[in-house]
Amino acid sequence: MTTSEHKSRSDETAMAQEVASAVNLMAHPMAGAAAMGALGLGFASQAVGMWLGAMAGAAEASHRLLNGLGEVDDAAPAAPKPATLKLVVSRPETNKPKPVKSQKRAAKAEAVAAPVATKPEPVARPQTPDDLKQISGVGPKLEKVLNGLGFWTYAQIAALTPEKIAWLDSELGFAGRIGRDDWIGQAKALSGAN
Repeated sequence: MTTSEHKSRSDETAMAQEVASAVNLMAHPMAGAAAMGALGLGFASQAVGMWLGAMAGAAEASHRLLNGLGEVDDAAPAAPKPATLKLVVSRPETNKPKPVKSQKRAAKAEAVAAPVATKPEPVARPQTPDDLKQISGVGPKLEKVLNGLGFWTYAQIAALTPEKIAWLDSELGFAGRIGRDDWIGQAKALSGAN
């Protein structure tokens, strides 16, 4: 008999066959539990490592904000610098070229052709004022403003001269709306319909 056979026989005599098989069955579940414990410990250490990394990143970001007010690393792209404002002083141009005679004539012609804004004579309210809201572009509020300026009838609107239209445009802040909406043509058509 060899030493290994002798050893196994001595183990069999020390422990009964039924108990030896039960010990073998207990060895495998214990190994499984140990393996599961090792896996659990590995996952737990990964989670703790991620949490500690997040906390370290947050601490570094707050440190940057407090100390450097958000200084960026060399690897990060630099933010564009805002445009600087320059103080500009209005001064008459000394090297301004003198206008040619034809340019002077054109400027004078424009000044003569441009209507001079003149306020029309106030007119008393007639007994039956026209409904100025019938003119396209005139609503209830604008009708009241026109009445306050002395415009009550279609005939008054139809009789507006370029100077009075210029005054009314500037007074109402229309910048040419009277001409664009053709108040004069509409008023002439409405006054002929009455």
